[in-house]
Amino acid sequence: MPELPEVTTTVNGLNKVLPKHTIRNVWSDYFVHTTHTRTDNIKNKKFFEKFKKEIVGEKFLSSERRGKNVLIHLTHNKTVLIHMKMTGHLLYGKYSWADSVWKSEEKNLRDPFNQFIHFLIEFTNGKSLAFSDMRKFAKVTLIETEHLPNHPDIKILGPEANSLKLDWKTLKSQLGRRPKGKVKTVLMDQTVVAGIGNIYSDEILWASGIHPERPVEKLSDGDIRNILWHAIRILSHSITMGGDSMSDYRNIYGERGAYQNSHKAYRQTGKKCQKRGCNGNIVRKIIGGRSAHFCDTHQKV
Repeated sequence: MPELPEVTTTVNGLNKVLPKHTIRNVWSDYFVHTTHTRTDNIKNKKFFEKFKKEIVGEKFLSSERRGKNVLIHLTHNKTVLIHMKMTGHLLYGKYSWADSVWKSEEKNLRDPFNQFIHFLIEFTNGKSLAFSDMRKFAKVTLIETEHLPNHPDIKILGPEANSLKLDWKTLKSQLGRRPKGKVKTVLMDQTVVAGIGNIYSDEILWASGIHPERPVEKLSDGDIRNILWHAIRILSHSITMGGDSMSDYRNIYGERGAYQNSHKAYRQTGKKCQKRGCNGNIVRKIIGGRSAHFCDTHQKV
């Protein structure tokens, strides 16, 4: 699932290419491929028809990230919220309809992971914003911009993991909401801190020397300071690398990020630990229903 660096990379790309462009048309086939019935998602056919009517003719103003959500602000107090979920990513370029699918002649957009187009916004400049979503788990909805802070998908989110407002005392307070919880699981709880998922929780805890199963109540103030420092460092580094494309994430041009080349723990099972002076190996364990990767020696419970 795209996490904070990948969503930030997407948002930064949108803000470069979309300002002032006008929406000409909107297409989706999500409701053909799903039995989803929620009324606030384009997977509901009636909602999609309303969604389309509302945004055609509107202009793109800006985009921002909140948690793992992409927020696309349009004219007339409208915001499109996109949660890319497990396998979604947004792409920008020229598309044409052929053989019952959307195709692009642009080289990067022909990547196999970019071919699962289930939602597309056409602009009057002849280009489109396409959404590739192999597993069709994504959410797309429309919100009045002024009501965004109180929307259920936004209101529940904790402070941003890379926010300048997040100091160690605030992080301690947030983590303390789940004192018995295992630190990896709690770090991935978006109501505690927003933006961290499976990849970066592994990397942050490896760098901090903390076992993913350590209960939050056993974290010292020094541990929490370490977690915060490494979170900011690692997330910032990944953003500069264009995010992580070990799986299927691509930026809006269809290009891979490079952070997967910097992994110290995530999906490094069986490899020697890269920490200087450590003789351990990276192991994998299911924690809270998710895969955790950590060093069996220097990461202490």
